[in-house]
Amino acid sequence: MSNHEVWWRVYRVTFDTNVFFRALTRPGNLASHLVALGLNKRFILVLSQAIIEEVQTVMSRRDVVRKYPHSPREVTSLINGLKEKAIIADVPSLFALCRDVKDDKFVNCAILERAQFLVSYDKDFLDDSTLRRSLFEFGVEIVDPPGFIVEIRNAEIVVEVSNRE
Repeated sequence: MSNHEVWWRVYRVTFDTNVFFRALTRPGNLASHLVALGLNKRFILVLSQAIIEEVQTVMSRRDVVRKYPHSPREVTSLINGLKEKAIIADVPSLFALCRDVKDDKFVNCAILERAQFLVSYDKDFLDDSTLRRSLFEFGVEIVDPPGFIVEIRNAEIVVEVSNRE
């Protein structure tokens, strides 16, 4: 008698703030699905304290709350979930690789915390071939959320397991 088990490779992943932004401002979309997968430990979410602070600051800005209605409780819930389920590292700024220096916090986190993926909607990440090449040398691939969901699906392996008595 035999049956099947599903195994998957567990990735270490850093999200850009814009993934969390879209997750909170557009519930039910791909970004919110990915955040939920991260909080449910489908992959290891690695973030820095600076990323957590940026997410909280951006999501609490008055203009953001007015334009994209969400409650302070939703922001608090997300931040608490990240603090509980993600790896939050104290990451120094060792690398200055981005066109926008404010984005270096994501690159430093991905490199120093050994993430395989940096997930972002930001064209500054996605379209910068020099940055992509530099990160690739550290084993980090920059992908957008649709690309990352494909990576997750491709990481699943179905194996046949025999029951021996």
